[in-house]
Amino acid sequence: MKTSASEARSLNRRLGFAERASLNSSTDTVVQQITDSIRSRIRDGGFAPGQRLVVGDVTRMLGVSAGPVREAISRLTGEGLIEVVPHRGATVRTFSTDDVREIFQVREMIEGLAARLAAQAVADKPENRARVEAALTELHGIQASESGRFIDHNHGFHELIYELGGNNRATTIASSLTLPIYRLRFHLMLTLDQTQTSMADHDAIAQAILAGDGEAAERAMRLHIRRSGEAMVEAVRRTS
Repeated sequence: MKTSASEARSLNRRLGFAERASLNSSTDTVVQQITDSIRSRIRDGGFAPGQRLVVGDVTRMLGVSAGPVREAISRLTGEGLIEVVPHRGATVRTFSTDDVREIFQVREMIEGLAARLAAQAVADKPENRARVEAALTELHGIQASESGRFIDHNHGFHELIYELGGNNRATTIASSLTLPIYRLRFHLMLTLDQTQTSMADHDAIAQAILAGDGEAAERAMRLHIRRSGEAMVEAVRRTS
């Protein structure tokens, strides 16, 4: 789909700083930029679960034409973030407790593997230690009541483990799981005790990775994801 340079400039003016920083305007198409923008707004709660996405509203918000917005919505429908509801059109997808449970079952296996590989990467390449140590230092500086800071740490921590693990297929599968897009909103539902448990889990995972103990890292990560899944299922049940 052909888009104009003026649309790209208009879109870049409307994107927030964090969104612009993740985009490379020399290589990304306007459609991809719109897709990324809508995805980010869903993740951050700008578009709420169940909310209708009217093409005209999105075009005015981003200052682009309708064609690229329709294509972006089509892509996000394919990712499972948006669903087409009869008589309502495109809406932000909501998740049932069964959806959450199944997604976390898959995440437990994939992220356990990623943690094992990350431990091996630290053992094989000592320069990776500094990045894990920095994440651990950041964790120790966060209070359980600081939900915003922990949300940011949580996202970066899991991304770091995937990166260190170096298994591109595992990372691709993980990114196809739609629930992580919502993790920022779900974490806002967690109780203080659940957040403290999650922080302790991160500490155990990081310590095992730094020790180069792949089995312990995988075991700690799987326990963490299992606990997180149980907490998320309960959070969805409470808010349904």
